Amino acid sequence: MKASALVTLISFSCFLIGTAEEDPTFGHSVHGEEFNEGPRQAAVLIPGTGDVHFEVTTDSDEAQQFFVQGVGQLHGFWDFEAERSFRQVALIDPECAMAYWGMAMANFKNDKRGKGFIEEATSRKEQASDREKMWIDGLAKYFEDTKADKKKRLREFVRSIEKIATEYPDDIEAQAFLMKQIYYNHGKGLEIPSHYAINLLVDRILTLDPDHPANHYQIHLWDKEIPSKALTAAANCGPSAPGIAHMWHMPGHIYSRLHRYQDAVWQQEASARIDHEHMIRYQIVPDQIHNFAHNNEWCIRNLNFLGDYQRSVELATNMISLPRLAKFKKEEDESTYDPSGSSWQYGRIRLRDTLVRFEQWDELIREAESGVLVPDDKSIKQNEHDRFVGIAKYETGNLDGANVHLGNLEERLKEKEVKRDKAIADAETKAKDAGKDEKGIKTAKESAEKEFKKDIETLQNYVNDLLVYQALSQTPPNLDAAKKVLPDLKDIAKARHAMLWHRAGDNAKAIELAESAVKSGEGEVLPLATQVSILHAAGKKEEAKKAFETLRTLAYNSDDVSPLIASLSGIAKDLGLPEKWRVKPEASGDLGERPPLDSLGPFRWTPPAAKPIALSNTKAETVTLNDFEGKPVLVIFFLGKGCSHCMEQLNEFAPVYDKYREAGIEILAVSTDSLAGLAETFQETAEGKNPFPFTMVSDPTFHSFRQYKAFDDFEQMGLHGTFLIDESRRIRWQNISFEPFMHPNWLLEECVRLLSLDKPES
Repeated sequence: MKASALVTLISFSCFLIGTAEEDPTFGHSVHGEEFNEGPRQAAVLIPGTGDVHFEVTTDSDEAQQFFVQGVGQLHGFWDFEAERSFRQVALIDPECAMAYWGMAMANFKNDKRGKGFIEEATSRKEQASDREKMWIDGLAKYFEDTKADKKKRLREFVRSIEKIATEYPDDIEAQAFLMKQIYYNHGKGLEIPSHYAINLLVDRILTLDPDHPANHYQIHLWDKEIPSKALTAAANCGPSAPGIAHMWHMPGHIYSRLHRYQDAVWQQEASARIDHEHMIRYQIVPDQIHNFAHNNEWCIRNLNFLGDYQRSVELATNMISLPRLAKFKKEEDESTYDPSGSSWQYGRIRLRDTLVRFEQWDELIREAESGVLVPDDKSIKQNEHDRFVGIAKYETGNLDGANVHLGNLEERLKEKEVKRDKAIADAETKAKDAGKDEKGIKTAKESAEKEFKKDIETLQNYVNDLLVYQALSQTPPNLDAAKKVLPDLKDIAKARHAMLWHRAGDNAKAIELAESAVKSGEGEVLPLATQVSILHAAGKKEEAKKAFETLRTLAYNSDDVSPLIASLSGIAKDLGLPEKWRVKPEASGDLGERPPLDSLGPFRWTPPAAKPIALSNTKAETVTLNDFEGKPVLVIFFLGKGCSHCMEQLNEFAPVYDKYREAGIEILAVSTDSLAGLAETFQETAEGKNPFPFTMVSDPTFHSFRQYKAFDDFEQMGLHGTFLIDESRRIRWQNISFEPFMHPNWLLEECVRLLSLDKPES
């Protein structure tokens, strides 16, 4: 480690920076690049991070506690928080080599940062025990040459952990990390030769300590193999580390695979609630949390399977309302915003699918044309928009409007076909000119056609879908036209396909497809409800009643929003069943401890409250958030006039200031400069006035920086921070980093989006 970094680390706990004028780093860590990213706020001891025992060389009991917490968080795939815990260890005991090993493990997927951290560990390992040296050496070897063959590196790393497990046979953590690494390597192409044999390893761990978070790894081991073999682990996983959301999420994998969707939803909701509580309390942006968006979107899918429309929509709508991370394929180009994997993207897709599945056509049209489902060609494509909005308009009797969407799709299909035909003709000409034989010419034409094949097939399917609805929407319905196209439909839910055949007058085909839908959709409400409805309409009452008996418990948590489910009361009465037909199912007998869900956190994420700001401008006037008359405020925390990147940031935001004001948003810039330093910035202009169009205030003691967490607790320095505070004084969006946020136009769009969600519908 560099000498300057070592000096700073030794004095970590008492090192304070007075003002930015004394801080030459301007948000960058003095310890090296690897410390710039990751958590910059102090860790706290969190209950429920797992029953782990991993002693390291340190004179501090507190450092040992944080180290064990970090290990538990690693087992729960909570790498961001694990790094925070290990940074806290280094803050307490800068010479604890294993603190840096932990940071490297938390960044195992990031070669650059992982390598930097393990080098810090290596520089301190002489003070460590022989066992700790083995941990450090194994990881150092893995990161030694990051350009070497990845599979070979991974195999060697597994062997290094095997050596520890062999040398220290009573070390459960060595066995647990071995299991963790074998699973990880499997995902990187190193196949598990025998799941049975590897399961013996995790069984050994759990026999010695049934509450160990290694329950998590047993779920991963059997998830895609024989999920029933992980039922005990599924019961124990959450209780083994109840403070880690992912440990509640993982059993949902097993229950979903076994079609036990009610049990899966409980797990996923528990995970979401713990994440929501943690994020609100510690002011963390939701999508920074590993697996958060995936957990919630999967929960929505399972709620759909249970027929629970209201909660599906509630959670999807909440996902859409979450702040988006500023992620770009090209950092310098705001038009390359990448929403992949975000809550916003998942939420929009799941909301649209829910509205289609539950036939909420008016709501779908409203949201797709002027609400949160307007196409953007990133998460919701224009072709998908035309397909589903076209269906919705046919189903609500707006045939002219629906025909417009059908026409759009047909036009795009024709354009693609024309381009395809030209490409094939050009390829043929080129091949002939090159003197190729018939086989070569054929290959060239097929290659040219292949480029268009998928797009044309997708568009043709969307057109066919709308042609069926168009035919069925005629007065009277054109059944022959519908039946002509129905066999060609692809990428359509079997239950919906079955109902369309029923509406087209072919009950035999409808019954066949409905039965197939129930088999492939085991445990799902809507396919079974579709089967009941079709069988009843076809006069097959005994078969309908038999299917209905299964549905009564399966659909216990469904609601009557869907026309299909709403119609079941009348069918129940006709079949001699109670009009209130739902029956509460018996609770599963193989579940683990389940605390009340409300005790884990809220079902929805809500923005944290913004702290009051009361800081002075150069006129010695106190400026507060209340001075902005209840308007939203974009607060930019910058690190003083000496920070050239900060000046670049302010110069990026200055030209768009009027656009922000037109959107009803004020801008407040908070500097680490003293009032005198702020005044010097103004004096450098010809008029001696504020060179920027927005209000600027001074915070030389970092009071507001700390309150907004734009502050590095480990190195006691200010960080760059940008925050959108709404009229209700809640933090709706934030970016805290070692670098200033430089995308003002994208952020304006995001601010307008978030604030528009609060406005009542006109």
